[in-house]
Amino acid sequence: MVVAKSPLSLDPLVDRADPAVRDVGQLLYRRVLRLDGQASPVGDLAQTWGVSGDGLSYRVAVRDGVLWSDGSRLTVKDVQATVALVQADGFPDAGLAASWHGVAVTPATDGTSVVTFTLPQPRAAFAAALVDLPILPAASVARLTPATLGTAASRPMPVSGPFQVAAADTTHVRLVPNRHAGVTSSLHAVDLRLMKTFDAAAQALAAGQVDGLVAGTPAQRTVLQHMPGVHVHDLTTFRFVDLLFNERRPGLDDPAVRRAVATAVDRKQLIASVLGGDARPQVGAIPAGIRWIAPSQQDEPSVALSARALDAAGWVAGGDGVRGKGNARLAYTLTVPNAPPLPAVAGAIASQLRGLGVALTINVVKPEEFEPTVLLPQNFDLVIADWDNGPDPDVSSFWRSNATPPHGFNVSGAPPDLFLDRALDSLATVDDPRLRRVAAGQVDARLAEDTPAVFLYAPEASFGVADTFDRVRLPDVGTSASRFDGIAAWRKLGV
Repeated sequence: MVVAKSPLSLDPLVDRADPAVRDVGQLLYRRVLRLDGQASPVGDLAQTWGVSGDGLSYRVAVRDGVLWSDGSRLTVKDVQATVALVQADGFPDAGLAASWHGVAVTPATDGTSVVTFTLPQPRAAFAAALVDLPILPAASVARLTPATLGTAASRPMPVSGPFQVAAADTTHVRLVPNRHAGVTSSLHAVDLRLMKTFDAAAQALAAGQVDGLVAGTPAQRTVLQHMPGVHVHDLTTFRFVDLLFNERRPGLDDPAVRRAVATAVDRKQLIASVLGGDARPQVGAIPAGIRWIAPSQQDEPSVALSARALDAAGWVAGGDGVRGKGNARLAYTLTVPNAPPLPAVAGAIASQLRGLGVALTINVVKPEEFEPTVLLPQNFDLVIADWDNGPDPDVSSFWRSNATPPHGFNVSGAPPDLFLDRALDSLATVDDPRLRRVAAGQVDARLAEDTPAVFLYAPEASFGVADTFDRVRLPDVGTSASRFDGIAAWRKLGV
């Protein structure tokens, strides 16, 4: 397991930006809700759950009989204590705290295991917040404050997941089955080796010193795929990569140009040539990993159709092959962070659009400089960016008219679209899955009309596991931590 720092945080509320912390947290703690195979929220600690008609109240009945690893009962008090800690002044994870801002947690007064979450305004993505929050034991939380979270993070607490911590130091974390979890595990223990680099971890896998490893980039997945005795499982993530236009630039202010570019991009060729096939094409705004919302558009690239559309709009190729109209030429700088595989993706896009008469000069910048110096100040012609939307289809922070920096990431410069805003508001607030699918289709339709961006693909994470293991079944979608959803059924051959 590749870690950002060691010792690894055993508290899933600390150092959440480190994927290894989230991975281990998946093994140790349960949530109120979890995601099913279509990335739709279903009950985990919740026996039943429902939403009020106005969308303001989520009523959850916590399962009876759930025990912590010390044998004590998991109750509504544990849920209350965890939320209170996240809402406390000074909690270090601002993003997690924001998702719980203003939420009231009220236990039932009749002694039942029911808790009601009351929101300040309707927010359908709150179900994703219930998926994202690991519930900690109230007795342990009582000894914590936002200031002491970091110092206590390496000390094990009682857990509710299928495994508990037996030992941990700067190089290893040993987990053993939690006998109070109510799950029978085929594995007697899980030993996690903490390594600083993927290369070191890959060498350990090749040498048979470890049995599994996660790869997050095409280059890393290629290493796993060419490693003998290793079977690779792919998970489509909730991220998406897009080609974003700055509509303030001459030429890019013409929707005919943006639509022509969108029609010319061949996603399947891009994925095959640059990503080794390890991604899912994405045409609309909703990440492809959110399977319960079917895509409303199909990938049908045609350079010929795009060329005819540009001809009809008056964009004529000059002697150098670059199209122009008046004083404007379709020659731009495409800025991309130096985070593989994005520079290679930029090169492939530039190659595809060259035949259309659009010339792109690629500008590669340091990843830490991309957002503050390029994206947020809108200092670009076009950019390619990799976004993480999470498991909810609400994409308001990217496309709503008022989601301009610092309130969001709508940096395209598109004029306000009241119809798009209305569709986004519906997608963000209605809870009924059917109505959300309708709203998602409306969002895609409005974005296709204006085309502020070309949606390219949803990245995949891959898990390479030694073929000495049997019954390793992974979900098709999720985060890297999702590989552990069925770990209790994994079995090592001959054991």
